Amino acid sequence: MTVTHKEATSRPQSPVVEQSILDAARDLLAEGGQEGLSMRQVADQVGVSATAIYHYFDGKQDLVNRVVLRAFERFGEYLTDAMSTHPEGSVERIAALGEAYLRFALENEAYFRIMFSMQSRDHAVLEQAPEGGGYHLLRQAVADAIDAGTIKRLDPGKLTGPRPLTGHEAYADVVSVYLWSTVHGLLSLALCGASSRCHIEGAASVVDLYRAITPFIIHGIGTDTAAGDLAKGTGEPQ
Repeated sequence: MTVTHKEATSRPQSPVVEQSILDAARDLLAEGGQEGLSMRQVADQVGVSATAIYHYFDGKQDLVNRVVLRAFERFGEYLTDAMSTHPEGSVERIAALGEAYLRFALENEAYFRIMFSMQSRDHAVLEQAPEGGGYHLLRQAVADAIDAGTIKRLDPGKLTGPRPLTGHEAYADVVSVYLWSTVHGLLSLALCGASSRCHIEGAASVVDLYRAITPFIIHGIGTDTAAGDLAKGTGEPQ
């Protein structure tokens, strides 16, 4: 017999069972993606009938969406907590966001895997996530820092790309993508073990390594003179 959501929600529900269903679905999604998730598997892990799951969710897609949203909600909690300890417009706030990103991934590996495996599937779910999945928080912190002058604007004449980066909006986006890709790249190296090649005194974890490279992220790795030479195509100091 097929149980409709209307019929199911009229029956008593248990918050404990609902959370157990979400946890089981999270683990299955992290391991095998959406193709590796079935209502029967979830039911077996929780110890209920497959029909009982429909007391809480409209179906498989509803369950998947709820897990994805929960992942982004928890991610958002890490980010907002990190931001709250540093003033608006500071580079310290931006650096704290990067560290929170790493901590979330390391402490919530299943949710982290789900977030990046499911994003391309349903952009509507991502748009419903708190702060657009975290990007809006980062971008706002970057825009605030640009306005405050704590992130300096590069000379547009030294930049190349598909469009001029003279507008505030474009510049905030390109800086945000740069910061995001740097932190995510560091995390990827750590998760595959490649970061163990880096012998930095006191860097016992990827968070320690992030702290070691943060000055380069904030201040850059080249001098103004070198940057000008590279823009001219010489590559050699004058």
